[in-house]
Amino acid sequence: MISSSTVRSPDINMHRHTPIIDSPTAVARVLALIMTTQVDPDSRGLRMLENLDAFDRIGIAESAFVRLVDSCRESVGNELCDHAFLHLDDLELVDAALDGVHDHQHRLLVCRLASCIIMAGGHVSDIEHSIYDRMLLRWGYTRSSVVQAILAARIH
Repeated sequence: MISSSTVRSPDINMHRHTPIIDSPTAVARVLALIMTTQVDPDSRGLRMLENLDAFDRIGIAESAFVRLVDSCRESVGNELCDHAFLHLDDLELVDAALDGVHDHQHRLLVCRLASCIIMAGGHVSDIEHSIYDRMLLRWGYTRSSVVQAILAARIH
């Protein structure tokens, strides 16, 4: 659950640290953006998140998450679904969502959950693939590192 964990980022002197707190909404916003890209959004992605106890792990109610998905759909519309790749405007939108999550563990959790959402539909669209790749690139992960994290979580 994301609530009181902080990440410290170095200041210019590298001796003092400024805490950065990831809000549950910022974490959920990235997942909501991915759900927005699904051409035929149905309950499979939500069921997948429920089965993974994602809402408790993120610290957001399912109803609040659904409202966030709806809000993303209203603001983005079908623009993302209409593209096979990310346009410059799309990159700004995606990067803004990604930049709201700072903590390494939260980022890895989002990557893991995003991969599950994408796979829940049984087909990965080009835009879902593009956003996921952008997420990995921006945060410095590889598909292999995410798979290792998923496997490690199953062991514990």
